[in-house]
Amino acid sequence: MLRLSRAQAQEDTAGYRHEWYAEDNDRIKVETDTFNLDLGLGAKVRATGQLVFDSISGATPTGAPPQSQWPFPTQNDLYKSAYAQAFTSHFLTVSNFNYDNYVVTGLETLQDMTNRILPGVQADAGRDATNSSSSSYQSLTNNPNFRNKTVPLTQMHDFRVAFALGFPITFDRHEFTPSIAYSAESDYVSRGIAFNDAINFNNKNTTLNVGWSANFDIVRDENLVWEHKSTHDFLAGVTQLLTPKSYVTVNFTFGTEQGYLSDPYRGVMAASNFFQSNPDDAALIAEKRPRNRSRSILYLGYNRFFDPLKGGAEVSYRFFHDSWQVNAHTIDLRWNQKIGKRLVVSPMFRYYYQTAATFYYILVPDFNNLPAAYSSDYRLSELNTFSLGLRATYRIHKHLSLDAGYMRYVMRGLDDMTSQSAYPSANIFTVGLRGWF
Repeated sequence: MLRLSRAQAQEDTAGYRHEWYAEDNDRIKVETDTFNLDLGLGAKVRATGQLVFDSISGATPTGAPPQSQWPFPTQNDLYKSAYAQAFTSHFLTVSNFNYDNYVVTGLETLQDMTNRILPGVQADAGRDATNSSSSSYQSLTNNPNFRNKTVPLTQMHDFRVAFALGFPITFDRHEFTPSIAYSAESDYVSRGIAFNDAINFNNKNTTLNVGWSANFDIVRDENLVWEHKSTHDFLAGVTQLLTPKSYVTVNFTFGTEQGYLSDPYRGVMAASNFFQSNPDDAALIAEKRPRNRSRSILYLGYNRFFDPLKGGAEVSYRFFHDSWQVNAHTIDLRWNQKIGKRLVVSPMFRYYYQTAATFYYILVPDFNNLPAAYSSDYRLSELNTFSLGLRATYRIHKHLSLDAGYMRYVMRGLDDMTSQSAYPSANIFTVGLRGWF
């Protein structure tokens, strides 16, 4: 759509936008400054650019469930551990003398010697296990997080700088756009290239889009080692003008990812053989996602302007499927209402639903028998989101416009297992300026 409008208007523009994203309960906060530029370099060549500064801070889930679900050791677990230690201690004490003097000489069997130490082993094991369980129980119940029903959080902060440059070139029926992109933060650096060709047919009533993009990233993993990650996406689509006031868009995208795809800040808790001993700090295993992922996206869009209402509708549907068995549906509804000569008000609603990845766990069953892939990242669970917003654009001057918007974002889990406290809700505010020259 932006390509079509730019091709018709061919105006030079510059813009700035600031966005505040703030999750409820003092969780993640993000502030973003974006600068945009679209300039003509000649009759058939333009330059587009975007510069972005992001700062992020706040609390985010670690991957552990609420403390009420932590697998603390039971009395039986403590007794087994104490029994093993007591048996070893008693056996070594007795065998230092008795083994050489009685077992080797045949005066006593090894079984008789072992049976003789069992009463002392059992007494010591029972006492030690009771002391351990009493100490653990006191440590747990004296902890302010005892039976906490919200997921544990960890603090984070980071800063990102990113830019993208594109150079649309028009020749014959084509608008060919090569572009580059770069993004850097403390633990993630991304470099990207893309090529897109918009081909006009049928007196410019039909536009075919074909494109390819690639990102070559490095990510710092949980061991602070830089890992590689590569992404490739292929797009094919068509935009068809139906009437002078309406058109439809159909796009299909296929993409692949390879390399380090895990989140280095997310952990997983094991239900057995990896017990929790500190109620203040969950013992977690670094998550392990597959190192390959393929995805397919189908996008359908319909836009129409209604003269009597002086407004236009934007309706779209998006289907997503990947090799992690995540299926997602997105419905986006927007209305752009012109009021007077200078003001446009745009309410919007978006609904999103996804299924869970095959390797999503609340707790992995057994630390000694880990699956090939596992993650407790709530963003890979079955969930839905609702977004409801309003944006207003006011044309201050024929060369200058101001826009401001608000959106409420709510995410909810649907698997009846993941704590709802893991899912964020947020308020998002934007304000921006755009100039034509």
